Amino acid sequence: MSTKAANHIVETVENEIVFGQLRPGELLHQVALAERFGVSRQPVRTALEILTEKKLLTRRADRSLEVRGLPRSAPQEILAIRRTLEPQALSQAFNHLTERDLLLAQQALELFEIETETQHLAQRDIDFHLALYRPCNSATLIRLITELRRTNIRAYLGQPLGSKARQTCIEEHHAILKACKSGNREDALSLLITHLDIAQERSE
Repeated sequence: MSTKAANHIVETVENEIVFGQLRPGELLHQVALAERFGVSRQPVRTALEILTEKKLLTRRADRSLEVRGLPRSAPQEILAIRRTLEPQALSQAFNHLTERDLLLAQQALELFEIETETQHLAQRDIDFHLALYRPCNSATLIRLITELRRTNIRAYLGQPLGSKARQTCIEEHHAILKACKSGNREDALSLLITHLDIAQERSE
């Protein structure tokens, strides 16, 4: 229960930092967080330690914790790492993709197309890509990709329903999925790399 509560606090506070609801310089207090989430101080302490390790918080001289925020270069750095990891995951997974994997990707894509909430949009995108990556059978690779994608949630603010950016992303997803369904590994990898390159250009 303590671990689950700590993970929930980490995810919530991390999203608030990414989306700018918690701004750099704001202080976080254990008592206030424990009251907010209805938990004891132990999971709060664990969550704050994790957020500090992620460099989203910094410990001050008086031992209070201050929101550090994301450096301006973070989105580009995250996408550069993803550009290495995600094609590797798809390459390893490709020959193991099943009809179920492709169906899960299709369902995630359909939900991505109509999603109106930014936070949920990010999760739909993660669901689409992970449906294609999970058969790589590397838990470490999947965990790294998931964490990197969740750290870059703010990028989805520029993809409201009906926007050109959203439509472009949808078309790229369809192309990647089509190549996977047809068994064209080279095209699928090339389309994925182009997709990530366009995302990086958009974040600059």
